[in-house]
Amino acid sequence: MLLRKLLVVACAGFLAACGSPNGLVVSNQAQAVGGNLFIETSTKGAQFLVLDGEITPRTSYTFLALIETARVEGLVIAQSPGGDLLASHQIGRAIKSRRMNTVVLASCISACVDVFVAGKRREMMDFAQLGVHSATNRDVAYQIDRKYWREMGFSNINEKAYRVPNNKLWIIKSQRARELRLATDIIRSDPR
Repeated sequence: MLLRKLLVVACAGFLAACGSPNGLVVSNQAQAVGGNLFIETSTKGAQFLVLDGEITPRTSYTFLALIETARVEGLVIAQSPGGDLLASHQIGRAIKSRRMNTVVLASCISACVDVFVAGKRREMMDFAQLGVHSATNRDVAYQIDRKYWREMGFSNINEKAYRVPNNKLWIIKSQRARELRLATDIIRSDPR
């Protein structure tokens, strides 16, 4: 719950601070820790981990090292076009085994969705979106993905995603993501 409270307070600031030299959506004060991961510090001093960019093997290595050495409640996904399938599965399995929460601020595409769905609580900003499609190497990746998405409890979404050609995207907006149970909650961008 702390992650969500921090996110709601800080979200407007992050989006207004776009243009960090290392990330697209993180603030200029974010500390880059490698692999497109950043540590953000709220005005009250609380810290949280943010993914802003492509998921690479270094992202997985850095994430796994950080969760072993620091108290990480969850992962805020600022924006990610996806990336390495196996790296995303490593991160996702670590998130699921530790019952961590995930939040999407803007967009989470392709392999990024594999990370997002691993969260215990999976929240999205009301304007955020997910994007899924089949993998480039359909034969090999399908079997790997199928097993992973079954572990996460979303094999039906994986089957639908593999009907979308690799060069296209099935865009899932926050409300639809909640209807599909991909998102457990939607965070309003204008809290009233």
